[in-house]
Amino acid sequence: MLSYQHEYHAGNLADVLKHTCLCLILDSLCKKEKPFTIIDSHSGAGIFSLDDERILKTNEAKDGIEKIYRFYKRTSQEFPHGLKEYIERESSYLEEKKYAGSPELESLYSRDKDSLHFVEKHPQALESLRSNMKDHKVIIHNEDSYKALCALTPPLIKRGLVLCDPSYEDADDYKKVCDALKTVRKKWNTAIIALWYPLLLRRKNETSQLLTELEDFCKLGTTPCESFKVELVTKNPEETKTESGSHLYGSGMFIMNPPWKLKEDMEKNCTFINKILEIL
Repeated sequence: MLSYQHEYHAGNLADVLKHTCLCLILDSLCKKEKPFTIIDSHSGAGIFSLDDERILKTNEAKDGIEKIYRFYKRTSQEFPHGLKEYIERESSYLEEKKYAGSPELESLYSRDKDSLHFVEKHPQALESLRSNMKDHKVIIHNEDSYKALCALTPPLIKRGLVLCDPSYEDADDYKKVCDALKTVRKKWNTAIIALWYPLLLRRKNETSQLLTELEDFCKLGTTPCESFKVELVTKNPEETKTESGSHLYGSGMFIMNPPWKLKEDMEKNCTFINKILEIL
């Protein structure tokens, strides 16, 4: 959807979940010297200013990454593996009132022989992405995300990750992303595939159908693999009925072909994040 602008939501708790998971996957890929390929299907601007009027309008970053970071600076508690790495990567940006999105995090982890592909169609986000990534060795694609996913797979470097986080503003996104990721899995069966999805009451049926279809595909498809989902629920769903705004009560990650211990690490991180939110 070309109307969607992530600036309204950058740094929120959904980003905290997604980027914690991303850092864990990237850390796992970097443990071997072999190069990897990253395909980020909905890249956005790459770096965001926390003083942007759109971010300030929703205050989602204040209740997300900024709240987590404040707790990190004042506590003596050890953060779990994943959240700790994510916060440490973000810290220099946060001190400058900026927020590093997934393309910037992926660039920070990448080595000389790694291959990074960022896909973005929104004109403003694309312009910002090109500006923010000008000092990085990346390939930026101005294309439809789902078509690009199919066109870019399989890549020459077979180790790697597909990160997919659509806006889901259009109900058709649920079907489109499901079909695209099944195609990617068939063409590039060694890839880790990480899908972010929102938890919204009005999209409960679409989300359930998406997850069921992907779970069945991973178990029964022509290229079966391990998979899991992990969800960070931050509000009572019923309370969102009377709220203005996005009505998001949480979000989740669905992972195909996960690295070792990713599920356990993500569950620990979600528990820890919820404890922080209870304290603050």
